[in-house]
Amino acid sequence: MNAPVAHTRRSRRSSAGLRWRAFAAAPVASISLALLVSGAALLAVAAPRAVENLHTAALDARLAAASPTELDLQTATRDRPQLGPPTQPTTLDPDVDAAWGAQEERLVALRDALPEPLRSTIGDPLAVVTVNPQIAGVPGSGGGGPVYRIELAADPRLRSHVDLADGAWPEVPAPPPPAPPAPTPEPGEYLFIDTTPEPLPGPLDVVLDTVVAADLNWRAGEVREIVAPNGTLAVRLTGTFEPVDAEAGLWSHLPTALHASVADNGLGPPEYTATAFMDPLAWPVIADQPLPITLSTWLPVRTEAIRSGDSVEIETQIDEFESTGHALGDGSWTGNYATVGQVAFASGLPPHLAAQRAESTAVDAVLATVASGPIGVLVAVIVLGARVVFERRRAGLELAAARGASTAWLRGALGGEGLAIGIPAALAGGAVALRLTPGQTTWGGWLVAAVFALAPAVLLVTAAPALTPLRRARADLGRRPSRLRWVWEALVLVVTAVSVGLLLVRGPTATGIDPLLAAVPLLIALSGCVVVLRCYPVPLAAVVRRAKAGRGLVAFLGSARALRDPSAGLVPVLAVVVGVAVAVSSAIALTTVRTGAASASSATVGADASVSGVPLTKAQLEQFRDVPGVEAIAPVYSTTPVYLGLDGKLQPTTLIVVDVAEMSAVQAGREGVLDLPRELAREVADGDAVPVLTSASVAEQIADAAQAEMDDAEMDLLAAVDGRTAFSPRPNWILIDRVNADPFTSTLVPRTVLVRFAPGADPAAVTAELGEIAGPGASVRTPDELTADLLDRPNARGLEAGLMIAIALTSLLTALALVLALVVGRPARERLLPLLATLGLRRRGERGLVAWELGPMIVAAVVVGTALGIAMPYVVLAGIDLASFTGGDRQPAITIDWVLVGAVLAGAIVVAAVAAWAASTLGGRVGAARALRKEEEG
Repeated sequence: MNAPVAHTRRSRRSSAGLRWRAFAAAPVASISLALLVSGAALLAVAAPRAVENLHTAALDARLAAASPTELDLQTATRDRPQLGPPTQPTTLDPDVDAAWGAQEERLVALRDALPEPLRSTIGDPLAVVTVNPQIAGVPGSGGGGPVYRIELAADPRLRSHVDLADGAWPEVPAPPPPAPPAPTPEPGEYLFIDTTPEPLPGPLDVVLDTVVAADLNWRAGEVREIVAPNGTLAVRLTGTFEPVDAEAGLWSHLPTALHASVADNGLGPPEYTATAFMDPLAWPVIADQPLPITLSTWLPVRTEAIRSGDSVEIETQIDEFESTGHALGDGSWTGNYATVGQVAFASGLPPHLAAQRAESTAVDAVLATVASGPIGVLVAVIVLGARVVFERRRAGLELAAARGASTAWLRGALGGEGLAIGIPAALAGGAVALRLTPGQTTWGGWLVAAVFALAPAVLLVTAAPALTPLRRARADLGRRPSRLRWVWEALVLVVTAVSVGLLLVRGPTATGIDPLLAAVPLLIALSGCVVVLRCYPVPLAAVVRRAKAGRGLVAFLGSARALRDPSAGLVPVLAVVVGVAVAVSSAIALTTVRTGAASASSATVGADASVSGVPLTKAQLEQFRDVPGVEAIAPVYSTTPVYLGLDGKLQPTTLIVVDVAEMSAVQAGREGVLDLPRELAREVADGDAVPVLTSASVAEQIADAAQAEMDDAEMDLLAAVDGRTAFSPRPNWILIDRVNADPFTSTLVPRTVLVRFAPGADPAAVTAELGEIAGPGASVRTPDELTADLLDRPNARGLEAGLMIAIALTSLLTALALVLALVVGRPARERLLPLLATLGLRRRGERGLVAWELGPMIVAAVVVGTALGIAMPYVVLAGIDLASFTGGDRQPAITIDWVLVGAVLAGAIVVAAVAAWAASTLGGRVGAARALRKEEEG
């Protein structure tokens, strides 16, 4: 008879098997902690990339608003270009390459030698030769008609920049006849030999833009004449063109190529100036003609390739490039003229980079101060989540300890689970962050994510000494006040006070994210927690005494438990204090930035509207006055450069000419405008001191000088004003009334007019009509439109989004902290509530007891958090240079919108209340038998 077969089952009592069974028995706590770590890693990796993308977008917007002539690395010289073929073929057309290739080769080599990252931001170099504007007279025309001036231009890449619209391309002209041989002087005889070349025997062909040709009333085939020192140069229009790309940077370097400039001051005929292009091979033919020329070369800046993080390095590389001479030729002489040699390049890009960096620094500082609170709460919530995991594993690990498990095994079990929770979660969060935020990888974010990945293991291992197989004593009995707690609380208060004092003494800074500035909000919140934890038991004890005399069980037992064994430790108190403080302070910061931008815009415009950008005639000024809805206008008659003589040394500054009576009428009742003294309009005789108003910087220069004059005229300084004006963007200026302007400026042609609206006027309709009168190229702005533009910039939108995210994140963390605090206290409730239920306590009473655990703390924390949220902007924003962000000259005043603050505060209270209510419903009822068994098990 066969023996029975023994059926065996694989044992799961191995170390790994036991740990897996422990996890499977209560996985929710571990999964929750993994989600917290994943979210923290996501924020750590995504936040720096998102902020970098934000600043790059803001930089793109700023540079897009600037003209390429401001940004490009450029140089201009009166010398002739050095013509000749290249050593290797370039990208020019072969026939053009034979003449212009040598210059193209030098420019390309110059561009290729630039260091990175500057090299990657530079496009293909360009060069154009232009003849200074010359009057092109219409043969047979009488006087009194329009005056036409043309700039003859030679562009080696003309046919790649424009498309022929009508007519024909210009031809290369015939060269002038050679000069007769010079006579041989007799011995001792000195002869003056005129080497001026003969004029061209035929016309010079040119093409014009279609619109420009119409403006100049010039038809194809028509010849106009330029009077040159050696005779008449005939210029024939052969055709018209359309630009391949009208938005290309080339046209900003040639401003009259696509649009003729028109000067009409009402005192004479209008003057038109435009650029006419010859064939690039025509330049070698006319190079020796006695015409004043300008050789312009530039390295175009590709603004879309500049990242905010590279701005400091690019600025440094540009400064180094500008400080060095660069050879575009050998400087030799050709005929009567020298060819180009060493040149120096210049660019206006660095000031734009510096200005954007200052604005971004202000945004970073605000975001850092707001983020420090939520980061502190996030760390505290992870600590609380690790404690929940520890409590879920505690019973099994203590049983293992009772059966002989070593301390190393217990720590290995906790550390292993911590690593299994943290590392995959952090990697998943980082991967999601990379997917959500494209851009350059910053290792700092990954280092922070690594810290979060290791945090669960470290927290669980450090909690291992609390494991004991013995019965645990009640936490609310036999405790003595900890002296160490007083030390830590005093240390927090002292550090907070010192940090706030240093911040207030130091004032605004523009050095990026400042650790002191970022730490102060969290320190203030921690100090608030100390106040709450020390103070709220005082009124709570009074509530216990009152409830003891009453008949209700819930109020007495709940308040007594909250006083003796509170669930509200540091973490939930910190969460509520920070949540409320961040919400309130963020609302105040938003209001301050918006109000500061509005104030700066009002000061910049200086009136209900301003018209600027083009010269304005007297007829246009009269039309402005007649527009329905316009009450008054005040032209800025001149903003010309003048020289300030200081003890014999000349310093350039800007002279602003206004009519004091007109300007006072337009700006009456407005805040943030110049106070123009009536004495400024006093007319003075020749030789008398001219009454002036100056900027503070000019006034300081005058005060430091023994003798100060303006264009050799004495000045009577009436007052000094700190900052810029609505009349000129320059910070250094002198302002006079137009009655005294004659000795200092020859013409009073306003380019800016301030406008005051009549009561009840429609701003949109008025500005539209003003723009039509001013014509193309004019800009009509109102303070509201400028404010909207300021707040629509990427950094402004990013700041607002960051503050909103901080409020939402803190609210979520507050809810999680409250829920986890009640989850941690759940074992005690599972022992108490079922026993009370057997004595008749209903479900409603159970919820009431749970609410008492957190209710007093929430009330106290909301009060303290609100006070801190209102006070914090006065401390924190004082250390941030918000003026660079709002566009003003001075720090904006803290502004509180009580309606917005009330709405945000109400939302924070609702979040805390809903979280406490949701937490109070967790767990359901526990049977009395199970409660007794837990009590027996300890």
